[in-house]
Amino acid sequence: MAHDQRPSGCPFHESRPAEQALQESEARTRAILETAVDAIITIDEHGIIDSVNPAAVRLFGYTTEEVVGRNVKMLMPSPYREEHDEYLSNYVTTGRKKIIGIGREVVGLRKDGSTFPMHLAVSELWLGPRRMFTGITRDITPLRSAMQRLQDSEARNRAILETAVDAIITIDEHGTIESVNPSAERLFGYPSADMVGRNVKMLMPSPYREEHDGYLHNYVTTGRKKIIGIGREVVGLRKDGTTFPMDLAVSEVRLEGRRLFTGIVRDVSERKAAEERLHYYAQELQERNAELLRSNQELDDFAYIASHDLKEPLRGIHNYATFLLEDYAARLDEEGRGKLHTLTYLTQRMDAFIDSLLEFSRVGRLDLAIQETDLDRVLADVVDSLRIGLDERGVEVRIPRPLPTIRCDRVRVGEIFRNLVTNAMKYNDKPEKWVEVGFDDGGGPVVLYVRDNGIGIREKHQDAIFRIFKRLHARDKYGGGTGAGLTIVKKIVERHGGRIWVESTPDVGTTFRFTLAPDR
Repeated sequence: MAHDQRPSGCPFHESRPAEQALQESEARTRAILETAVDAIITIDEHGIIDSVNPAAVRLFGYTTEEVVGRNVKMLMPSPYREEHDEYLSNYVTTGRKKIIGIGREVVGLRKDGSTFPMHLAVSELWLGPRRMFTGITRDITPLRSAMQRLQDSEARNRAILETAVDAIITIDEHGTIESVNPSAERLFGYPSADMVGRNVKMLMPSPYREEHDGYLHNYVTTGRKKIIGIGREVVGLRKDGTTFPMDLAVSEVRLEGRRLFTGIVRDVSERKAAEERLHYYAQELQERNAELLRSNQELDDFAYIASHDLKEPLRGIHNYATFLLEDYAARLDEEGRGKLHTLTYLTQRMDAFIDSLLEFSRVGRLDLAIQETDLDRVLADVVDSLRIGLDERGVEVRIPRPLPTIRCDRVRVGEIFRNLVTNAMKYNDKPEKWVEVGFDDGGGPVVLYVRDNGIGIREKHQDAIFRIFKRLHARDKYGGGTGAGLTIVKKIVERHGGRIWVESTPDVGTTFRFTLAPDR
């Protein structure tokens, strides 16, 4: 069999590598176009679309068949649509460029009628005798949104700086002022132009002025902070030479490789003046309290001494009146005997008043024996001591739940319960009488209460009931008493650091509430 013998230099053998290279080049170009993120559209010099890549199909929403062969202005809204053919014709005729080889931002029109901002870069090419144009389009909606957010952020930050009440000053690492806000201009008295470009120490009096550059240099060199990120009170210097106290908070920021410092300054002149006034008033109040304590102590001492000294002559008057009744009653007429009876009664009443006064002064003189105290046991002892009177008056004592154990003076708190239960028992004219002892625990100091269904206290009298020897009712209607009981109760409560108050409705009942520790 004869073999086909061709010279090694035959054109057939030489064309195959060239064709293969061309095919590979076309495949590579096609792959680039088909995988490109940007939309690529080719038109002729009349604006007719010659080709589109898949990204263009996705961007505009048309299929390839729907756009190839049609004028590219179908992808443009007004007024770009009406201007395009004329612009293309003018360029082909005159060669004057408006976008070709330059690029600009325009608006695209999708198949669904929606528009979007896009960046369009157009290049010109020749394919043989044909003039073609390739447009590379990118949807810049995300970029526009980001830019808008950035602009909004810048406008917002600028508005914050310009309207901030505090002065805001930015300096570089050498202490040179780069920016100030309007509040800084008002605070220091300089216009912005007189501060920007100068060292910030111009706003400081001695010794801060001399120390500033060295401090800033030391921080930049060593990183040791004295105020940056911490803040402190310093002194500012105005243009007119006056100084003022100010709070200075300094923060550090790096911007494009540069180290900047922002100081936020607040004039605290009014606060300092208020603090000085407050300190003065506090000192004055402390002195007055000390004086009042001395005065109260002296009054307690006087009451104790006077009451103690009155007991002896009063006892003598009572005894002599009693002796006269016993020894000379037969010699006196009825009127004389009546006067002696009145005299003995009055001396007994006076003795009761003196005892109350002694007890009141004693509460202020004696130290409290503070200890853990079971209030249930204290109340039980009080109720047992009052049992005869409670039974005679038909008063029921109610304790809804066990009382707590607290730190207090057991004996003195017993006196509180005794006085309050006795009052509840005494001032009650209901057929069914009761007195309730309980507590409220709201997370702060325990609030104890003694409640009854008695006659109540009118609001206008509720402040007066704690005054010593103040009685609201006739003695013959609700029994004896000096009117010192509630005054003593109040003093015991206050000695514990607590307070007492009353809630009452006439003919319904009264509740006394009290704490035995300071309110938090």
